[in-house]
Amino acid sequence: MQKRHHRLAYTGIAAATVLAFGLLALNFPVFLDAYDRWGFQIKCGTGYLTDLTQAAASVGDRDFVDDCETALLVRRMWTVPLVVIGAAVGLIVLVASATASARESLMTDRENA
Repeated sequence: MQKRHHRLAYTGIAAATVLAFGLLALNFPVFLDAYDRWGFQIKCGTGYLTDLTQAAASVGDRDFVDDCETALLVRRMWTVPLVVIGAAVGLIVLVASATASARESLMTDRENA
């Protein structure tokens, strides 16, 4: 039964790492590869919040608001599944660990009785 506990612990650590990486990646700002008229790179917000004020104020040959929405969508498309998978696997590991621990304590109670 010890190997199972180690596997659950390693799987839980991996799930927590994937979850943390996904949440951290959502927190980083999203920039376009274009600059506004003052020379600042156009910021679109983060994976959590959309901030299109700089994109809307920038004039150019492209629609920067649409480009920002696309860039934010791409960021969310690969980070949200990481968060969901990490959280789901972490929850499964937590439930499996709790049931294994409860099962072991019942077995030791029966052996001691």
